[in-house]
Amino acid sequence: MAPSDPPLDLTALDRAVAEAWPRAQARWSQFVLLAPPAIGCAPESVARIHLGTRQIELNAQQILGRGLIGSVEAILAHEVGHHVRYPGSLAVDARLRLLERSLIPIEGYSLLNLFTDLLINEYLGPDLHEPLAAVYRAFIGTSPWNRDPAFTFYLAVYEELWGLPPGDLIGPAHSAFARAYPGARADAQVLSQDLFPLGPNLYTQYLYFASVVSRYLLPPEEQKAERGDPYECGCGEPTADDWADALTPSAREREAVERAIAEGWITPKQGDQLIGPDALPTRILGLPGQGGEDAEQVPEVMAAYYRQQAEKYLFTPPAQRTLGEALVPTTLEDWEPGDPLRDIDWLATLVERGHVLGPAMPVKRSRVAEYEGPDVPLWQPRIEIYLDVSGSMPDPRTRRNAMTLGAQILIVAAIRAGGWARATLYSNAHVDYWRWGRSEAELSRFLMHYIGGGTEFPFDVLAASLEECRTNQPIRVIVTDPDFDANYAAAPEHGLIFAEAVRTSAQVVLLLHRPHPRAVAAYRSAGATVVEVPEMDDFPRMAADLARALFPEARYAMA
Repeated sequence: MAPSDPPLDLTALDRAVAEAWPRAQARWSQFVLLAPPAIGCAPESVARIHLGTRQIELNAQQILGRGLIGSVEAILAHEVGHHVRYPGSLAVDARLRLLERSLIPIEGYSLLNLFTDLLINEYLGPDLHEPLAAVYRAFIGTSPWNRDPAFTFYLAVYEELWGLPPGDLIGPAHSAFARAYPGARADAQVLSQDLFPLGPNLYTQYLYFASVVSRYLLPPEEQKAERGDPYECGCGEPTADDWADALTPSAREREAVERAIAEGWITPKQGDQLIGPDALPTRILGLPGQGGEDAEQVPEVMAAYYRQQAEKYLFTPPAQRTLGEALVPTTLEDWEPGDPLRDIDWLATLVERGHVLGPAMPVKRSRVAEYEGPDVPLWQPRIEIYLDVSGSMPDPRTRRNAMTLGAQILIVAAIRAGGWARATLYSNAHVDYWRWGRSEAELSRFLMHYIGGGTEFPFDVLAASLEECRTNQPIRVIVTDPDFDANYAAAPEHGLIFAEAVRTSAQVVLLLHRPHPRAVAAYRSAGATVVEVPEMDDFPRMAADLARALFPEARYAMA
C-alpha cells in the first residue's frame, strides 16, 4: 500500500470472510479442513493459496479498493478449488510445469494459472459465475490488451462459457482484439465446449488448452508477451522431490501425450520430447534454475531424482563388524517435521494411532546408550566410494548416468541398513566427503558435483584410507571407465596400493563402463570384483550385477 492511500476499514471484510468461509469450503466438500484465510496486502493478486502450507491469503486493498466484497465467497471457493482439485498438489503442479516448458519456451510466461482457474471457475460457474465475472470486470483497462492477447482470448472463453455478451469482460478492447484475431470468437466457443469433457485426465485437458491458447501468445506487433492476468494465484514452489518425481512421465501423462498426437494438438516430434526415450534431458532443461535463476536448484532436484531411482534397486550390503555404543530405544514421543525420518517407529505409530491418523501424526523413539563403558560389537555396513567425474563420464545433472546411480544405490543401501558411507569425486583433482556420514540427502547432493577434464585416480587418498581404517576396513567401490587402466599402469606403486586394498578391504568392487577385457582379467586376478556396465542408462542390469558382486553366493531373478 502506498503511503498516500487511506487506511482500510477491514471490519466489513472480516465479517464477509467469516460468513463466506464455511460456504466456500462446502462448495467442494463438507470434509475440507483448511486454516481460516489470512487477510492482508501481501499478495499482488486478489488472493492466493500456497499449496505447501495450504494457507489462503486475501489482498484487502484489492478487494475493498475494487469493490469486490460481494465476491468474497466466490474468491474463497476458487482458492479452495486449487487445494481440492486443480492442481491439487505441488507434485501435479511440477508435472504440468515440465509439460508446459517443453511446449511454450517463453521465459517468464505461463498458461498454467489460466488453465487451472478456468477448470475451477467452470465447476463453480452454475452458482457463482456472476461474482467471479465481477472480479475480471474490476480489472478492465488495467493493462493494454495487445501485451497479452492470450489473456484477452481467455476472457472471451469466459464470455462464451457463461453466455455473456461479447466485450462484457474484455471491455473496450473487444473491437480491436476481434480485428487482430478474426477467428478468436469461434476458437473461444469451441474451447468452452470441448475442454471440460476431456477430464478427468488433467494432462489431456492441459495439452488441448495449450494447443488452442498458444495461437494467441505472440502480440500483434511481435513484441515480447507479458502476463496480463490480475488473478495470479501463486500456488507455491514444488519441492526438489516433487520436481524429481516429475522427471519421469506418469501413465496419465503418456496417455495424454498419445491422445494429443492422435488429435493433432501437438506434433509427433513434440510428443517424443515429452515421453520418448530421450525425454529426460528435455525435462531437465525445464527445471527451475536452468538458465541462471538459482544454480543450486538443479543439483538438488537431480540428487532427489537419483535417490528415488536408487530406491527401486536397493539391497542390503554385507555388514562388517564394528565397535560402538549399545543403544536402546526410549519412550514414545510425537515426531515433528524436521526430525530424522529414521526415528519414526511405524509399528508403534500404527498400533497407537491407527492407519488413518498414524501417517499424519507419527511417533518416534530416540535411542540412547544403555550404559557407559567399553564399546560392544555391532554389525553395520560401511562403504567407501571413489566416483569418476572426469570429462569421459556424463554429467549426472543433465542426463541419466548409471555410474552415479550405482554410487547412489550403495550409499542409500548402507545408510538404510544402519551403516555409514563416504565418497570422493575425482578427475584431474579430487573433492572429498570424507567423514563417515549417514545423511542420504547430503551424500546424494555431494554426488551431483561434476568436474570434467582428465582422469587421475587418487591412489594417495586410497593409501591414506588404508592406513586410517587399519583393522576396520570398509567395502571400497571404484566407479570409473577405461581411463582407470592408464592410471593403474602409470606407476608401480599404484598396483601395490591396489593390491593392498584388495587384501585388506572387506571387498573391492570396480564398477567399470565398457572396460577392456584384458584389464578386467587383470583386476580380477588381483582379487577385485569387476562389474561391467555396457550402457549408461541400463539401470536394472547394473543394479543386478552390483548385487551379485556383493553377494556372490545369492541367486537373483533380476536380468
